[in-house]
Amino acid sequence: MKKKVRTLSAACLCKGINMTIRGYFRSVINCHCIQCTKTHGNYAAYTSVLEENIVFKSKKTLKWFNSSTKAKRGFCNNCGASIFFKRTGSKAVSISAGIFKNPTKLKTASHIYIYNKRDYYKISDSLPKFNKYK
Repeated sequence: MKKKVRTLSAACLCKGINMTIRGYFRSVINCHCIQCTKTHGNYAAYTSVLEENIVFKSKKTLKWFNSSTKAKRGFCNNCGASIFFKRTGSKAVSISAGIFKNPTKLKTASHIYIYNKRDYYKISDSLPKFNKYK
């Protein structure tokens, strides 16, 4: 499958974080880990891009939280939107797929950390399921 360059616009609820991203977007991965369920209130749906492809129109409310020794999470300190996940030393950043303006033409590819899945929902699609990030 040939990757396509896309340009997508994204903003948090209050627009304190507003950006345009042009580049290759990874397919969306649904993460069911404990950290994602606690920061999103449910499992998280993330795509990923090279961080250098993000052009901020505004990032005045962007704050980072070191969620572990291996990663940090970016969020809006005004409206509370959970936006980024970034592994230490990575050139890529994961972006919450829900903050993009439609249409994105992104597709969900898989589920990860399914052993942490909360008991109140079922994963009923036929996408690949993994216990870790593959």
